[in-house]
Amino acid sequence: MGRFNLQQLLAERGLTPEERREVLEDLFVFGKKNLAPYLVRMSILLVLSTIIATAGLISDSAAVVIGAMLVAPLMRPVMAAAGAVVMGWPGRFYSALWLVFIMGLGALFISSLLTLASPELIFLPEQVLARTRPTYYDLLIALAAGSAGAYTITRKETSAIPGVAVAVALLPPLASAGILVTSGEYELATRALVLFLTNLIAMVLAGALTFLAVGVSPATQRKKSADFAKSQISLFLVLTVAVCIPLWFYSDKVIFNAHYQAAKSEILQQWLRNNRLEMTDVDILRETHTIHLSLEGPSPPVNIGDLHEQFMEARNDDAAEPFKIRYTWTQKVSGVWPQEADSIGEVARKAQVGIKQLVANRWRWRATQYDAETATRPSRSDSYTLLFMDDGKFEVTASCGLWTGKFKFAGRALNIESGRNLLSACRKDEVLRIFLDDLERARVAFIENDRLQITLAGSEGIMYFEKYRLPINAE
Repeated sequence: MGRFNLQQLLAERGLTPEERREVLEDLFVFGKKNLAPYLVRMSILLVLSTIIATAGLISDSAAVVIGAMLVAPLMRPVMAAAGAVVMGWPGRFYSALWLVFIMGLGALFISSLLTLASPELIFLPEQVLARTRPTYYDLLIALAAGSAGAYTITRKETSAIPGVAVAVALLPPLASAGILVTSGEYELATRALVLFLTNLIAMVLAGALTFLAVGVSPATQRKKSADFAKSQISLFLVLTVAVCIPLWFYSDKVIFNAHYQAAKSEILQQWLRNNRLEMTDVDILRETHTIHLSLEGPSPPVNIGDLHEQFMEARNDDAAEPFKIRYTWTQKVSGVWPQEADSIGEVARKAQVGIKQLVANRWRWRATQYDAETATRPSRSDSYTLLFMDDGKFEVTASCGLWTGKFKFAGRALNIESGRNLLSACRKDEVLRIFLDDLERARVAFIENDRLQITLAGSEGIMYFEKYRLPINAE
């Protein structure tokens, strides 16, 4: 086999002089008088596209981010660097890379300023987080996009540049990095910059190889440019291999299946069984140390704190990063219609069983759910218990005091009169006041599996209790 020689690579293939001139005019600026207007246009487009990208990322709008990709001017200097490699023009090559560097700093600065001027981000938008998960797929996309971009420039009959700009996404990672730096998320910002560097390196490499293949460099230029082209292509091959190292770590984290991990967690599965809940979806966001659970069941997960504590204990690592559990709960109710009518004796029997269950236990309040997103629950340091007695009275016990009231219970209908006169120590307890207000709106009580549910008037919410201790008559 003969020695590799770039001069001989596809020597018979090439562009016509007219086509080559058009390609070079698309890639480079010729003449000093044209340089200033070119830089002004690039600056204006950079500012506008960065504003669009940052606004789209913060507002979590994929459509706006795509629009910013189409406006962003970074594609041309990147392709110019690839073209300069093939043409053997070191000066233009370094000028193109220097322009990309300056534009990158500008995008970081502009996105940081816009983030500072925006309301504080409580949660990082998904569009931002999506740029912090670079994988091998991003490298493959950038290689293909760089080749497609270079080929499109050499073939005027094609018009794929907008698609290439969207596919490779040079600007959004930079804008994301600016947002993340301003938000204090330096590790995530580093990942976004890794994505940008991955795209940049892969595009220059693929673009140079494509320009070489289609014959952008004329035969008279190939011998002169061979040494420079070989050295730069070799360098970018090494950089491509080098960038695979962080991609290997990030790919392993992204591809990891959250559903599989949840299914293997005995702690989570036992907690779901104890609470009669089904998990319909789970997402583990390692960047923000958050577990998202989508739950379904008859009662809300009022003891989600217990699950969090069990997870923390299982980690057995004092230095481990703290994490949060975010959840959504959908109430699942089953029934049958038309309902079968009970006999008079059965109605009386159920009523008797219901009153015995109600008065035989002290009930600890866990939460009151008003809708899918609004709930009230006691803090860990407080405990509110409810005890119904045979004489039609009940007592509420809180950390600050105890008082009694009257109740009536027939079938499932429940009516409560608290007659409260709060002690001075309890008057500042806002949660207690809400708890007592809700009790006075009680209308229906339902007991199942050591749990008491009290529906409020007008279906405005449900109070959830659990058995607090052994039955009173057994103590």
